[in-house]
Amino acid sequence: MTVKLKNPDAFLDVGYLEGYPFCQKFLSSPEFTVDFLKSFNVFRRSDLKTKEGYAINIAGAIEHKELDYNDLLIKYVQKPRVWLSLMQGKHSEIPQLKNPRDLLFSFGESGWYGPIREPASSKVWYIYTCRVEHFIPRECGEEDNTKTFDIAYIRWPVIAEVGEKYVALSWDGFSNTSEEKKDSRSQFPFWLYIQGLFKDLATILGAKWEHPALEDLLLYKLWDKYDKPQYKWSHKRVRAKSSGIALNAHSGDDDEVDIDDSGLKTLSRTLAEAALDSLEYSFPYDSQKLFQVERAILHTLIREWGTKSYEFRLKKISDVQTSIADTSDIA
Repeated sequence: MTVKLKNPDAFLDVGYLEGYPFCQKFLSSPEFTVDFLKSFNVFRRSDLKTKEGYAINIAGAIEHKELDYNDLLIKYVQKPRVWLSLMQGKHSEIPQLKNPRDLLFSFGESGWYGPIREPASSKVWYIYTCRVEHFIPRECGEEDNTKTFDIAYIRWPVIAEVGEKYVALSWDGFSNTSEEKKDSRSQFPFWLYIQGLFKDLATILGAKWEHPALEDLLLYKLWDKYDKPQYKWSHKRVRAKSSGIALNAHSGDDDEVDIDDSGLKTLSRTLAEAALDSLEYSFPYDSQKLFQVERAILHTLIREWGTKSYEFRLKKISDVQTSIADTSDIA
């Protein structure tokens, strides 16, 4: 009898030994990219030029104290994540909680770890981890029609960046099989946790925080500041309602799909062409005029149409690695 692993897009612990073996498997997980691992320039064995090889090198360097584990933790908490939520206000304490080093060498317990400090910075980071069950179906022989499951555990991390006047939580989502006798995945409901984590951390830090006016911050200040040729906006999804008319439009889930050819861009382009047709402009349309009408429609759909939630991606064209991704519930 063999076990067929159906790994989610997250770190899945199937019973790794604590210490160096655990660290190696953690660094090989979907939480890290090859570029992230290569950035440490650790080459204890030059023949290991795969993701697993880089993970082995880094884990070995930490174990032999050739690499400071805090340097890894700082880069880990600072790396981009898909989801972001923030609050403004002040805190009065920075208590010492569970040692974040433990997360490199063992699964640990659910709860808060930190602080993690960067030299010459007033910011600190905490890590919250949650233990999530993931059911893995076993492959049985042809004569056995029953299906049994093994249980493994996903460690879901939420990173808290604590500044003098704000706190920001960032995390990645994932899908997992959360029930026995169910061979399909469902999205982990992370949105049920975030408000509770803000409240929990406020109690720990003696903080008073409140949500900023996200509609003004995201749809006007941020948009207007970065609405420039050197940046590329990808409008992923908008949910809005105005004058009794509901709008729920989104682009494809594939990050590799060019936004210019799908989703909201297609909708705004189609409406712009219809508007120019009604004004008896002939095809092919003047490109500048089409752009102006299309842009006005897109701004109306996202910024003016009673926006309840908006998901976007912002990239700096000169540096494709720099990106911001956020979904903001404005209602």
